[in-house]
Amino acid sequence: MKKNLIQKEEKILRREWKNIIFNLVFATLTVILPILFYKNILLTTLLLFVLVIVALIKWNSKLTIAIFIFGAFWGPVSEILCVYFGVWRYSEVNFYNIPLWLFIVWGNAAAFLYQTALEFKKLGIRR
Repeated sequence: MKKNLIQKEEKILRREWKNIIFNLVFATLTVILPILFYKNILLTTLLLFVLVIVALIKWNSKLTIAIFIFGAFWGPVSEILCVYFGVWRYSEVNFYNIPLWLFIVWGNAAAFLYQTALEFKKLGIRR
């Protein structure tokens, strides 16, 4: 009985670590794709869109979708304002002086942070 409980806990622990690794790969690709393809805004946007669709299907959470949309809206709005006021600028732009893929990058960042926090919580990591 005790052995079965330990095996069950180990299985859950492995699953949670696999989810954390998925999240890290997701975040890494979110950074690498714009670095590799920033000169082709449409291709970068398409690749990031495919990446986020795969992640949202895996995560299967309406709250994560809402958090993605929130991040995808407010992040680029702050970027647009910063570019407008001369804080920084982008070398390749196509939408109000920012690249279109920035919407997906900000949404991915928000979704990644939320999902990773959930995984740490499931592992029992608190404050």
